[in-house]
Amino acid sequence: MTWPEVQEAVSAGRDTVVMAFGATQQHGPHLPLGTDALLGDHLARRVAERLDAFVAPTVRVGCSSQHLAFAGTMSVGEATFHAIVADLVASFARGGFTRIVLLPTHTGNFIPLSAAMARLEEPEGARVVALTDIELLMQLALLGHERLGVPMTEGGLHAGEWETSMLLAVRPDLVRMDRAEPGYMGEPEAALRALFEAGVEVVSLNGVLGDPSRAQPANGEAYWEAAVDLAVRVVEDAAPR
Repeated sequence: MTWPEVQEAVSAGRDTVVMAFGATQQHGPHLPLGTDALLGDHLARRVAERLDAFVAPTVRVGCSSQHLAFAGTMSVGEATFHAIVADLVASFARGGFTRIVLLPTHTGNFIPLSAAMARLEEPEGARVVALTDIELLMQLALLGHERLGVPMTEGGLHAGEWETSMLLAVRPDLVRMDRAEPGYMGEPEAALRALFEAGVEVVSLNGVLGDPSRAQPANGEAYWEAAVDLAVRVVEDAAPR
């Protein structure tokens, strides 16, 4: 779109914008480095469709220091991340958007985004809604366990069954199922604590948390429907129209 087209739409009342915060980092031997950004592209688009919103380009580098032991990972520090969030929010507000939705699609972005929101001076006339509750990820894992029969340890929290299934549902051409292999198979919450303290490599040598070998596109679509519903509900509760 051109800037006059955006301005015309915003002036006519289409003044919600959705932006995902992904990452470029390892996702085991079977998923591409850009997995979180690709998932962000899709989540932002589907949430925007439900909210009649604009979709901003996904931020493709995040706080990924936990993955730096694996080649190809890119990371920014939390101070840089906070500045990016503040500057982008200010840009959207200056352009006339009154509801700004921020979606983290990388686990390591949840805490920094929450901290950025705590520091953020919300622009006058705009409402900023950020999904910062990491329990939302646990809800997806629980969905797989309860509805799809996938054990929590196989669903995992990184490059496991549910994340692999989600990418299979939207970009199967990028998933190398012939290389899919289990990684850390313990309790997800214990893995989260360990990897945030010392890095993914202390719990998984291949960078996987869970078992992606059980992934399938049908499961992925079930996860997508749940993720979109969760995101839309949070936005509409926080900033109803």
